[in-house]
Amino acid sequence: MDIDYVDITGVYSLVEELYRKTTLETITYRFLHPVADVTHIYRYLWSRGCRSFLIYYNNKPVGIIDITPCGNGVEVAVLIIDSYQGKGLGKYVVLDFAQRLKNMGFAYAIAYVAPENYKALAIARKIGAEVRCRDVCFIKYWLSDKDKEMCR
Repeated sequence: MDIDYVDITGVYSLVEELYRKTTLETITYRFLHPVADVTHIYRYLWSRGCRSFLIYYNNKPVGIIDITPCGNGVEVAVLIIDSYQGKGLGKYVVLDFAQRLKNMGFAYAIAYVAPENYKALAIARKIGAEVRCRDVCFIKYWLSDKDKEMCR
């Protein structure tokens, strides 16, 4: 697959443009609740050390990955715009970016997913991540066995 990532941390116009191509359901899955102004959320995320990467597929922006370091791990959120869902991009991006996170020195990646987001949960289970669900699903994927410290 012809996938590339571009760090767009701080570029609100690209974030707004991408989220205009998504449905409210996709936005709700990303943030675990509806969001009226994504730039407000990103202003907060970026002020806390989050970095955002635009996902390009065949030179077209198709999604975003947000990563926030936490101890030896990193919290990750992946969004693929609706018109590109169901094409295997999500699984490919998760596995491909996991290798990049490992190269950045992270021991594990965590994510929080709505229990109804069956696509994200299916991807997590297919790659062998630990999945625990209650009101929200917690996903943990070990990138390295070096350190077992958990984010708190």
